Amino acid sequence: MKVFIVSLFIAIGVLCSHNTLIAQGIVFQELTLKQAITKANDPADPKLIFVDCYTSWCGPCIEMAKQEFPKKVAGDFFNPKFVSVKFDIEKGEGIDIGKKYDVKMFPTFLILDAKGEEINRVIGKAGAEEFIEKVKVAMKPDNSMVNLKAAYEKDKSMLTALPYAKALADNAKDPTAVLNEVFDIAYDFERFSVDYLNLALSTAEFGSPFFRKLMWSKRKIDLTLGEEVANQLIFDKVRKHMYLIANENGAKYNVYYTPQQVEDIVYTISLLKMDPMIQEVHLCRIALYVVNKDLDGMIDYYKRYIMNLPNNDVFKGIMEGILSSKIPKATAAQKAAIMEYYQLGQKSFERQAKHYQDISASLSK
Repeated sequence: MKVFIVSLFIAIGVLCSHNTLIAQGIVFQELTLKQAITKANDPADPKLIFVDCYTSWCGPCIEMAKQEFPKKVAGDFFNPKFVSVKFDIEKGEGIDIGKKYDVKMFPTFLILDAKGEEINRVIGKAGAEEFIEKVKVAMKPDNSMVNLKAAYEKDKSMLTALPYAKALADNAKDPTAVLNEVFDIAYDFERFSVDYLNLALSTAEFGSPFFRKLMWSKRKIDLTLGEEVANQLIFDKVRKHMYLIANENGAKYNVYYTPQQVEDIVYTISLLKMDPMIQEVHLCRIALYVVNKDLDGMIDYYKRYIMNLPNNDVFKGIMEGILSSKIPKATAAQKAAIMEYYQLGQKSFERQAKHYQDISASLSK
């Protein structure tokens, strides 16, 4: 009996400890947004509103909810200052909230005033301490989107444009109109600065008028960032899309390119003179063969160039997987040509393996 009572007290203690730990984190209340606004307007305890906009499939959303928000440091910061609520943006009231506040990336965390007007937002996951610092910065009046825009409209200069453009980018909004406008009025030392170029190259749409304007000054960009860094920033803009086109599953992700658009990309990337041993560089050429439905040309390209790439790079396997995916639609002659490619690759691999075996054997003597 005594053992049972002791065990019972231990179990109760553990349960209470667990509940206390949960209570230490952010307390999200089950309220509609209208109810949250009413509560935030309580004269006896006025607060701001913190809205966690999530989806059921968003991994970072789940990490924040399960790992970071339950921490005591998060509760200590948010609970006294905010009425905290959360909404699945694909269900119920969350759908309207997503439309009202133009939520397009997840997780998005809205900071609203007591009237429900957006002060600012924070996008993406972070550790509890880092997230709190981001919220503190977002809460400063000068950092609100409204004030940053007003400052830029009052004095259109690089000093006001960069903070505003960065805030737009951080909030999943297109900053290129601002960056393009300030490019035309800024001094060279401002528009060819590291901060400006990193933001401009990472957000400009490939082939857009603003992108082409930047490319007119490619030499100056290279001098600022270094040619290798600049080339990688430019290539990264199309790398994922070219992979989707080469795999013929762009439609699944709403990615569409005409053959002419892909050809323009191939032309631009070729001018960068990137090292052909960087295997991803070949993606653009492969995508061009795919959109042109030229499997014969694609097979020949693999024999000429992909065959000679190092076997120890995982990306070679990815590209060969693209070639293999074309087999079901290939003619008998094309299947034979693809088989020949893999046979040549096997012989090359066997020669390389024998080379290492011979070296190993000589060392063991």
